[in-house]
Amino acid sequence: MKRSVVFTCLLFSWLTTSVVGRQKLAPIQIVGINENRAIMVNQKPFFPIMIWLQDPENFPLARSAGINTVAGYWSGSGGTKDVTEYMILVEKAGLYGVMPFDRQLKGNSSLLGYIHGDEPDLPRLVSDTEIIASKKLRINKKTPLWKIFDGVTHSWSVLDPLEGAEFTLKMDKAVEIRRLGIWLTISKGLSVAKDVSFMSNGKEIARTTFKNQKGMQEIVLEAPITLRELTFKVNSSYPGGQVWGSVSEIEGFDGKGNNVLLSPPRQVPRAMPSEVMEHYIDIKAMDTSRPVFMTVTGHFLPFFKKWSDEQRTRLYPDYIKATDVIGYDIYPIYGWNKPEWLHLVHDGTAELRRLAENRPLYAWIETSRGGQWTGALERQKSVMPMHIRAEVWMAICRGANAIGYFTHIWKPEYQQFGVPPQNVKAMTEINDQITRLAPMILSDTAGVKTSIQLEDQLRGDIMAREYDGQVYLFAVNFDPRQRAGRAVIKVEGLKAGTRIEVIDEDRVLKATSGAFADEFDPLGVHIYRIGR
Repeated sequence: MKRSVVFTCLLFSWLTTSVVGRQKLAPIQIVGINENRAIMVNQKPFFPIMIWLQDPENFPLARSAGINTVAGYWSGSGGTKDVTEYMILVEKAGLYGVMPFDRQLKGNSSLLGYIHGDEPDLPRLVSDTEIIASKKLRINKKTPLWKIFDGVTHSWSVLDPLEGAEFTLKMDKAVEIRRLGIWLTISKGLSVAKDVSFMSNGKEIARTTFKNQKGMQEIVLEAPITLRELTFKVNSSYPGGQVWGSVSEIEGFDGKGNNVLLSPPRQVPRAMPSEVMEHYIDIKAMDTSRPVFMTVTGHFLPFFKKWSDEQRTRLYPDYIKATDVIGYDIYPIYGWNKPEWLHLVHDGTAELRRLAENRPLYAWIETSRGGQWTGALERQKSVMPMHIRAEVWMAICRGANAIGYFTHIWKPEYQQFGVPPQNVKAMTEINDQITRLAPMILSDTAGVKTSIQLEDQLRGDIMAREYDGQVYLFAVNFDPRQRAGRAVIKVEGLKAGTRIEVIDEDRVLKATSGAFADEFDPLGVHIYRIGR
């Protein structure tokens, strides 16, 4: 209870202090994209700082943390009846919205853009196996029946109820079977198949009683049989705490020992590029006044090896054609518990920038631990302020024109905004800095060559922009080993003795001819201003 009170007090303190002085977002009259790939609102460059899928009760906290845009909506959020009612609350909170398309939103003065369904490239498994279940069998969509023939003996398909469960496998060509193998699922509390029969075209070809044990149990047929369909039925079961049970695998072997029932699934995207393009065309037919956003997974990077080289080069350019603003989500710590993968935010932004051509680009940034897929909470590594800051700036340095924060956690309990206080504070500082420097970040590339080299081969990046006659340098040490180091930053034409202001650090450096040096903490970020 005490920790909850402290957390609430801290948030209230930041809420009351950081909201003061925040500029009110202007009603949107027009949205465009300029030659620098910057999103333009009312003909002025705008840097979206987004948060994903939030109930309206979280809007004040998001606003106080320097977030200016809410992305995504699900039906009934915060008691709203539809997205138009939700957008009324977005506007009242002083935010912009990037929402699923609804024709009633056209012309909404807080609508920054529309957004496709999330992660259309997310891989899913499908099978070409045709299985017809009996009417009494309740199908569990999470464990489709094709898993019984996928060749994976440790996966399973739920049969509910187990006793009397019946289904028929249909094949596209006739096969010869000499023996059958079945892998039962043995788990505490579950019923287990006992007496079973196999049939083909209404004729029984085998019947047996299985042992209540793990591993393959085999049936040798009296004679080889050629068939195009095979029916499996559970006549009785070993009782358990549940009426349902499951089967892991059924195999049918020919004379050479080949499993002729094997039908491995294939991997396909959640939505094909052609489907996404069709939706994009429909949106544009209804409203050309707002850009369309789309978020893909990090699987466009060869690093993850989720798609083959051929699949990646075929899928992602076509996805990108179906959107105006492209973004991605890679969460090294929250998603994989691997801080050493932090550099993937840099590499992912660079690769998607290459693919995006002239489109604006955004990156979703992790904010906390508590993910679903990274094990017990006590074994999950923490996302710290330095991680958030480094990820934001390595994305910007590689070409991001917007960022977003993913703030949902599932452990120890689900929260849409589950960010620890120190990270809320860091987000606020980062977002305020981005907002102040947005005109510089989104300005023209500086007309001078720049480079950064950190000692001991640490990984670093730098971006140079020119604004109002001054050069701004944005530099980050994103070395995954999280080591400090001295950097030499070269700037073409830089004169010895030139004063270099380190923004927001109350420091001034002096240049040598063509370069200057500075120290970088682990995952450190510095922003410099060089007068002309």
